[in-house]
Amino acid sequence: MTIKVYDTHVRTQDGRYLHFDVLIDRNDQEFAQACARRFLAEQGIEDQDITLNDCRFCHVEPSNPKVVEAIARQGFFILKLQGCEV
Repeated sequence: MTIKVYDTHVRTQDGRYLHFDVLIDRNDQEFAQACARRFLAEQGIEDQDITLNDCRFCHVEPSNPKVVEAIARQGFFILKLQGCEV
């Protein structure tokens, strides 16, 4: 399986900066943005708390088993980069 990576940057109303990748199995920016919003909501960050949200296609890469399992289970995998709790 190859994975489509969407580079995502979020600035919250309280000044936090979050950078993460949304990994999905199709080239679908709207779906990637929905996955990003779902991840943010799970972190307690709702749409009204976001001042800047950029989620755009970055590249394609081979997957690993952990990513494949997450995509099969929930449709996406989040790779936390900056400002996200690990």
